[in-house]
Amino acid sequence: MKVFTVISIVAALACGAGCGKKDAGEKPAQQVNTDVLIRCHFVGTASLANNTNAARLKDLWSLSETQHLVEQTLQKLAHAPRTFHGDQITAAQDERGAALLRPLLDDLLRHESFLQVRGTADKTAEWTLLAQLPADRLKIWQTNLKELMQLWNLGVPATNTLEGFAGWEVKRTVAPARVRCVEAGQWLALGIGGNDLAAVAEAARRIRTGGRPIALASNYWLQSELNLPRLSAALDLPPAIPWPRAELTVVGQGENLRSNMRMVFPADVTGPLEPWLVPTNIINDPLTSFTAARGVSPLLKDCVTLQQLELTPAPNELFFWAQAQVAFQSFAAFPLRDALTKLERAGSRAPSLFGTNWQSRGMTQIGWQTNLNEVLWKALPFITPYLQPTNFQGTEFVMGGLFPPVPRNYPPPAKLLLQLDANPKLVYYDWEITQARLSNWHIMSQLFAVIGNKPQLTTNTAALPWITAVGPKLGNTVTEVTTNSPKEWSLVRKSHVGFTGAELVALARWLESTNFPRFGFELPADRPLAPVKPPAKP
Repeated sequence: MKVFTVISIVAALACGAGCGKKDAGEKPAQQVNTDVLIRCHFVGTASLANNTNAARLKDLWSLSETQHLVEQTLQKLAHAPRTFHGDQITAAQDERGAALLRPLLDDLLRHESFLQVRGTADKTAEWTLLAQLPADRLKIWQTNLKELMQLWNLGVPATNTLEGFAGWEVKRTVAPARVRCVEAGQWLALGIGGNDLAAVAEAARRIRTGGRPIALASNYWLQSELNLPRLSAALDLPPAIPWPRAELTVVGQGENLRSNMRMVFPADVTGPLEPWLVPTNIINDPLTSFTAARGVSPLLKDCVTLQQLELTPAPNELFFWAQAQVAFQSFAAFPLRDALTKLERAGSRAPSLFGTNWQSRGMTQIGWQTNLNEVLWKALPFITPYLQPTNFQGTEFVMGGLFPPVPRNYPPPAKLLLQLDANPKLVYYDWEITQARLSNWHIMSQLFAVIGNKPQLTTNTAALPWITAVGPKLGNTVTEVTTNSPKEWSLVRKSHVGFTGAELVALARWLESTNFPRFGFELPADRPLAPVKPPAKP
């Protein structure tokens, strides 16, 4: 779905530039550098139809609930220009533009496509979209794109040629300075940006000499690259996090998907890789998830919450786990010297972390409970969050959770703990029963929405029936992250759909969010679900 979000941003960029008021003093777009901001190559669902790998994903894709959510999402993406530039686009432009964009999104899902954005993270960047399409679809793209140019006041397309292929272009005196479209064999190449648009010319040259503008995908279904340090402002990402430059590949492997990601950070993010010290005396089976992380002190040293509560220095090791009996039985632990004294002090500071809205609703009843030796958050429905000191093999720990654990003495499986010692460079390991965790995270997200006085996912959304339908079909997800250097991590994930339970809930809330495809999780007020005709299956 990220591919289509980026495509919608391309449309919004062109639309906003055309519909905006022209400033007589605005300068033409300057030449930008060649740094890649976004690159994405998708082989298309049509080529995967007879592939025997990722059988579970195909099963989930065929569900009516999945098709309903996909159709709703593509409809939203077709209206993305107004989402980004609502004050510059009339209702009539929005409706006509969505009608022209919507069939193109179906083609990008079905057929091979490539997207690249180079330059700075603003409207002066060079956007290049390549799509391999049947002849009849090429004609529709040409017709729809030409009409969109005039609908969005970008200009009237002028016919020209490039590398012997017929095409057209729109030239402007403001950014984007040029829009160029070329039909080269089975490929359509579309460029938006400065006067050069070198990537479109290079694509046409490669098609003329070799038949393809890019190399054929040999060992992946999806390959993407994101320069998050330079995109963080445009995507409104939290500035406190050292966002990496990430390269991701996804391919089917047997019944599963295998995801590989290389992350290069702008600063050191890996601390000392000390021997694992798992507090097995407080982690009890049966488990539905287990997460261990080490070498994380550089990432946590600037955590504002830890600093305000004076739970410092930042821990270098973290553990998370969930039990199977109650949805809210999710827990965390980390080593901390003088844990008892620091937690008692943190209990007195905790209420100050919340604003007046929370205080007026009586939701800040947090404090140190002397009789229990723990920080307890009272007055919340269904859950009783707590932090308490504990000890394991002479090391002090802080343990916390949302709900009291089941008082049992069943240690975690030995085979699970052995995974931590299999690779000396391991910094993060996560295992979960995704079906169980998807259900738990959905329940918790609904409760957090109630506590935060926010709308919930309801049966009148497409996302909630989808979560309910896919959950029983999901198995285990395993994620491992290793460090290659203090600034570089490598992630490997084996899963059925590429996401963990928490990520699936976040994805569902994003797809239903008020300003999708902008990044956010604010849901609209409850509304009736409009009937949507599902698209034909590939």
